[in-house]
Amino acid sequence: MKPTWTLTALGLVTGTLVGALGYAQLFASAEVPAVPSGTTAAADAPALSAPPASVPPASAPVAKVTAATAPVVPSAPVVAAAPEPTADPRVATLLAAWRDAEARLADLQARLVQVEQTLAGRIAAGDTSLDRPTAPRTPDERRTTLVAAGVDAGLADDIIWQEARLELDRLTLRDRAVREGWIGTDRYREEAGQLGGEARPLRDEIGDLAYDRYLYLTGEDNRVAVAAVLPGSAAEAVGLQAGDLIESYAGERMYAADALRDGTTQGESGELVPVRVRRGRGIVEVWVPRGPLGIRLDMTRAEPLP
Repeated sequence: MKPTWTLTALGLVTGTLVGALGYAQLFASAEVPAVPSGTTAAADAPALSAPPASVPPASAPVAKVTAATAPVVPSAPVVAAAPEPTADPRVATLLAAWRDAEARLADLQARLVQVEQTLAGRIAAGDTSLDRPTAPRTPDERRTTLVAAGVDAGLADDIIWQEARLELDRLTLRDRAVREGWIGTDRYREEAGQLGGEARPLRDEIGDLAYDRYLYLTGEDNRVAVAAVLPGSAAEAVGLQAGDLIESYAGERMYAADALRDGTTQGESGELVPVRVRRGRGIVEVWVPRGPLGIRLDMTRAEPLP
């Protein structure tokens, strides 16, 4: 009887252990869902909540689970922290260049907005300098423009022929100077000056009124504008204003700023001379002492008054 009891007891113990293992496996499969392929336990698996150890389920047998037989619960994968940016000087240089380019772009955009606003204001004010025609490029275009400015057709043909002859003479002079090795010397400059001295200025050829009209039709600046009046100057004393256009000085029509500067230095210093200015669509005449006017000059394009 003693051996038989021993084998029976051993069988009971073995059965108990096998049952405990089966219950542990059933508990693991019921509480830990399988994680589908391509997902992570941390993102998709529900939180695990084991039943309290002190209150077992009413219908389940109590089983002691050791470390060797405890179910293995998969844990969430450990995500490595993003590495800190390296102190590579090349990366720092590229970042600095990128920030500089962004700042320059923002500045250009701001300037573009200012230009657009300025143009819109000038168009609204009827500024005719915005629709400048292109200068004539061929002799036929130049002849047409001269005639449109009021020059006789025969005189226009003569002017074009003289200009073409002068241009050919200059090309011939340069070619000869290059071949003989005296280009850029005093001799070359002297002979080139002689050729230029033979040409009569277009203004003298066609007269002031036609020349004024010609400059306007070809898109050239034809008026000296008062950009600013200096305090305490002769211009301020006679009432000249910013925006005035100088039509004439001392009886001579003005089409260039250099001509006005030359006119103020001629004659007797301090003598009173007339200055005619266009203000809006009207003409104002003042008398100033010959000498510095005390104004800042600018050039602009304005349609000649009838």
